[in-house]
Amino acid sequence: MNLKSIFKGVASSALVVGLIAGTSIIPAFAEPTKSLSSKDYAAKSGSYSGTEFQATYSLKKSNGANVNFWIKNTGNVSVKITINGGQKKTFAPGTNGHISAPVGIFSSDYKFKAVPSPNGGKISIDYSIAQRG
Repeated sequence: MNLKSIFKGVASSALVVGLIAGTSIIPAFAEPTKSLSSKDYAAKSGSYSGTEFQATYSLKKSNGANVNFWIKNTGNVSVKITINGGQKKTFAPGTNGHISAPVGIFSSDYKFKAVPSPNGGKISIDYSIAQRG
């Protein structure tokens, strides 16, 4: 038995167990990260350096009532983050934290943005965008 057939068996078993237990299946765009609990659904995580981070994801409330945008500012300028232009928070160099927004009943596009603040420049961040139950 090769590694590929073992993986197929494990993946099939996990799907069957998930369906029997009634757990949610992670949406196709999701990329789970190690820091998230089993009830979290990650749309994206990684690192970014440049003048402006932007990401848009279509989210459904069935995957969680809230969406969180977490960053660690690894650069030399302050970074302001927003979700849909509403929730806003600024992080000084070397700090980290998050903002949250409720996810509506119907599927909707959510826009996540990180920009240098207040005087421009280049940002450097580690980030994670995740829904929570």
